[in-house]
Order: sequence, then C-alpha cells, then structure tokens
Amino acid sequence: MWPEIQLPSTIEETTGNPAIRSEMESGMVLTRARYTRTRRIWTLTWANLRGGNYRTLRNFYVAKKGGSLIFTWTHPIENITFNVRFDGDLIATHTERDCWNVSIQLEEV
Repeated sequence: MWPEIQLPSTIEETTGNPAIRSEMESGMVLTRARYTRTRRIWTLTWANLRGGNYRTLRNFYVAKKGGSLIFTWTHPIENITFNVRFDGDLIATHTERDCWNVSIQLEEV
C-alpha cells in the first residue's frame, strides 16, 4: 500500500502502444497487437517534498526492492486503485533546507 505522503506536484501519464510494426521491402507496413492489454505508466514528481515525506517514500522504495514487488496505488485524481510496481530509479535532488525535488515512475502490472 502506497505510503501517506503529500500529493505529487505533477502526474504525467503514458499509455503504452501495444502494436508491433513490420515494414516490408515493398513499402507496406504490417501491424499486430503485441500484448492483450495496454499498460499505463505514471511519472510522479514532487517539487520541494518535505524531508520526512521524502524519507518515507525512499524507505518504501527500498522495502519494495525497487521494481521487484507489486503494491497498490490509488490515483489521486481518478480515485482508482491500481496494482503497480516501481519502474526505474527514485531520483531526488536536495533543493533547500530539508526539501527535495523527487521523481519516480509507476508501471501498471
């Protein structure tokens, strides 16, 4: 379960394209679905995340072993719960007195 921390400043959503494209020598392009469903990826970004919230998020990331374990996350705008895992690194930059700019990606499973 996602930790209780302040809401992200921005949420960027990417909907993956499940198509495979094959270009033929004749110039034709053949396509087919690679997957049976389309996954979503969210990039969550915080501007000036307070230190306590940052440490809570970092500890959660470490406890989930990066992208190894699945957890539930409720989209703060849609209010829909998804099963997700981390996709990539937790990136944090210290900005000022106990504040961090943080970015992390979540991948629907």
